[in-house]
Amino acid sequence: MKATSGSVSLRQLVAHPVLDGARIVGGPVVAIPVRRVHVRAGVDASGLGEGDLIVVAGLVDSTGWQVEAGIRRCALAGVAGLVLPGGSRGPLATSVLLAERLGLPLVLLPEPASPHEVALRLAQLVSTPEVVRSEHVLGFLRRIHGRADSLGSVVKAAAEVLQAPVSALSPDGDLVHGDHSPAEFRRDLALPQVVVEGELTFVIHPVSTGSAPLWMAAALPRPAPALVEIAQAVLATAEPWVLAWLATQRLDAERDARVRTTLLSDLLRLREEAGPVPRHRAAILGWRLDGWHMGIYMRRLNESPYDNLGDRDEILRALEDSGISGPLVEQSDGWVAWHTTKDEPAPQEVNSVLGAVRRALVRLGSRIELAAGVGRGHPGIGGLGRTVDEAREAALSIDPSTVEVTPDTGTRVAHIDTLGVGRLVRAWTRSRPARALASTLLAPLADQELLMTTLDAYLENESSVVATAAALGLHRNTVADRVARTQRLLGVNLRDPEDRLAVELACRTLRPKVRRNQQDSIA
Repeated sequence: MKATSGSVSLRQLVAHPVLDGARIVGGPVVAIPVRRVHVRAGVDASGLGEGDLIVVAGLVDSTGWQVEAGIRRCALAGVAGLVLPGGSRGPLATSVLLAERLGLPLVLLPEPASPHEVALRLAQLVSTPEVVRSEHVLGFLRRIHGRADSLGSVVKAAAEVLQAPVSALSPDGDLVHGDHSPAEFRRDLALPQVVVEGELTFVIHPVSTGSAPLWMAAALPRPAPALVEIAQAVLATAEPWVLAWLATQRLDAERDARVRTTLLSDLLRLREEAGPVPRHRAAILGWRLDGWHMGIYMRRLNESPYDNLGDRDEILRALEDSGISGPLVEQSDGWVAWHTTKDEPAPQEVNSVLGAVRRALVRLGSRIELAAGVGRGHPGIGGLGRTVDEAREAALSIDPSTVEVTPDTGTRVAHIDTLGVGRLVRAWTRSRPARALASTLLAPLADQELLMTTLDAYLENESSVVATAAALGLHRNTVADRVARTQRLLGVNLRDPEDRLAVELACRTLRPKVRRNQQDSIA
C-alpha cells in the first residue's frame, strides 16, 4: 500500500529530526503510509493494523521472549513499524533477524530519547500538521528576538527551528550564507519553489527586494509533505526580517556611496587646491592621494533601470579578483576606480592594468555589460582629476553598436592614448554638454521625425540629394524639399561649413534616438 498525496510515509517519519540518532534495523523502511501513532507499554499489536506505528514506552528489557512474540504479532497485524526505547539492553540479534525476515521495520531510539516525546512529535506530524507548523513559526519568532542583527542570525534561527541546513542565495543563485544550494531552480520566477535533487528536497522562498530577489533555501532530507509546508511557513515568516536587514544595509550603503561620490566630486573640482578637509576625509576612507594615479571609468551599456549601488560589490569583487584593488565610486552611468603606484607607471604597468580591466569585464559576463576607459598616469590630486577625465573620454569613445556585434571584451576597453580623432569626436558627442547643445540646436525638429531622419541621412551621405533619396527610398525632389524646410526651421545654411559642422555634430550626438525613431516610423 503506497502513501497517497498529503499522507506521511514511514520513510519520511524516519527522516524526522526527532528520530535523529535512531538506528533502523529489521525490515526495510519503505514508503507505506502511517495513519496513526500509538503508545504501548509493551510490544502489543492488539486492535491495530495497516497504517499504525507503535512506540513502545514501558519496556525496560528488550531481550525477553515477549519481544519476539510481539514482533510476530505486529507482522501478522500488518503494522507499519515498531519503535523501541534505547538502552543497554536492546533487542537480541535473533529478534532483529526475525523482524528482518518478517519485513517489520524496527526503530531503535538513542538512549537519552524519551519515547513519549517521540510519540507526541510523530503523532502531531501525522494527525495535526498545522499545530506543528504553528509551533515552528513561534519557535522562529522566539529565537529571532524581535530584530535581526545580520543575515546570518536569520538563517541560523530558521535552521535551528527546522533542524535542517538553511542558506541564503544571491539573485543569481550563488551562496551568500550557508553551505547548501540547489544546482538548478527558476531564478526568473520570484515565487516559492520546491526542488528535489537526489535525497535532498530544497524548499526555496524568494525575498522580494524590488529588483532581483534574494533567495532562502532549506535543504530537507526526504521530507514528508507536512515538513515541506512547515519549512515554507518558517521561510515566509523569516522574509520580513531579511527585508529589514536588507533595508538597513541599503541605507548604510547609500550613506557610504553619498560620502564617496561627494568626496570624489570635491577632489575632481578642487584638484591641487584641495585643502586639509577633503584630504582628511580621503584618509578616513583609505584613499591614497599621493603617487601616480591611472583612472578607470566603467560605463554601463545595459539599458536602465539598473542599480549601480546594488551591483557595486560584484564590480569590486571582479576588479579585486583581476588584480586591481583601490577605491570604487558610483557615478550616474557607472563607476570610477583608479590604480595608484609610487612611481610613474611604465608601459608594462599600463598593459597590466588594461589586461586586468579586460579580465574583470569577462568575470562580470553579460548581466553587467560595461565599456571601460583607462587614463594616463598622472601624479597627485590634480593628476587624479586629469586621469579620471581621460578615462571618461576613453569610455565614451567606445561605440555600443560595435560592442553588440563583437563579443570580444577587448573592444570594450580603451586607453586614452589609443584614441584616434574619430573616437575623440564620439567621446565628445556622448558627453552631457554635447547632448545639451544638440538638443537646443535641434529643438525645432523635436516633433518632426521625418525631417530629422532626412537631415541625418542627408549629412551621412555627404549632402548628396540623390544618394539620400536612394538611401531612404524617396524621390530626390522630396528630399530637396525636406532639406530646405529643415534649414528654415533651424535657421542655418548647410552650405556654410561652420553651420554644417555644428548640425552634423548635433545629429551625431542624438543619432541613436534618431535611428530609433526612424525604425519606428518604418515599422
